[in-house]
Amino acid sequence: MTDDHRDTPHDAVEAARRTILDAAVNAYEDAGLSGLCAEGRWEAAVDAIRTIDLASRAMVSTDLATPAAHAAAVVAAATAPPPSGGSVAAAAGALAAALAQMVSGLTAGRPKYAAVAEEMQAAGRRAADLRLELLELVRRDAAVVEAVAVAHRLPRAPQAAAAARADAIDRAMHDATEAPAAIARAAAAVADLAATVAERGNRNAVADAAVAALLAEAVCRAAALTVHANLPALADTAVGRQLERDAAASADAAAHAAARAVATVHR
Repeated sequence: MTDDHRDTPHDAVEAARRTILDAAVNAYEDAGLSGLCAEGRWEAAVDAIRTIDLASRAMVSTDLATPAAHAAAVVAAATAPPPSGGSVAAAAGALAAALAQMVSGLTAGRPKYAAVAEEMQAAGRRAADLRLELLELVRRDAAVVEAVAVAHRLPRAPQAAAAARADAIDRAMHDATEAPAAIARAAAAVADLAATVAERGNRNAVADAAVAALLAEAVCRAAALTVHANLPALADTAVGRQLERDAAASADAAAHAAARAVATVHR
C-alpha cells in the first residue's frame, strides 16, 4: 500500500483520542447508573481505558479501508457494466445497514439503555438481515445487467432470430427493472430501522444512525431513478408503471425516515 492510502499520524492520534474518550465516558456513565460513587465511577473509567486494544482498533480501520478502496478501484476501472449504478447503490445500502447494526450493538449492552436492550437486539438482527439482502442484491443486479448485455448481442437476423432477440431483451430488461425496485424496498427498510435506532439508541452514536438513514435514502432515490430510466424499454407498460410507483413510494418513505433520524441529532 502506498503512503497515499495510509492514515496520517494526525489521523491515527485523533482516532486513538476518540476511542479513549468514548470508552472512559461510557464507563463513567454506566458506573453511575449502577449506583457507584464518584470515586468508583472514575475507577471504572480508568479500567475501561486500560482494557482498550488500540492496535486491534487500528487494524479494524485498515481492514475497512482496504476492501473499500479495492471496490472503488474495480468500479472505476470497469469499461462497461456491470458493475452498474444499481450494484453500487445496493453496496451502499449494505453499508448503511451495517452502520445501523453497529449503533444497535453499541446500545443493547449498555446498562444506561437497559429499557431498550431487547428492542435494540431485535433491530441489530433486522439490520444484519437487510445487510445480507442488499449484498445479495449487488450480485443480482450485476447478473441482470449482464443478461441485458448478452441479449443485445444476440443475432438480429433472420426474422426468427430477431424476434427471439427482442423477447430476450424484454425479459432481461424486466429483470433489470425489478432488481432496483427490490433495492429501493430494502433500503427504505434500512432507513426506517436507522431512524428508530437514532431515536431510541445510544446518544453517543446518534449521528452514525442518522448517517445510515441518509445513505439509505440516497440508495432509494438512486434505485428509483434506475427504475424510471428503464421504463421505455419494457413491453409491459403496466408492470413498469407499478414498479415505478413502488420505487417512488420506497424513496418517499426513506426520505421521511431520514428526516426523523436527522431531527434526533438536533435535539
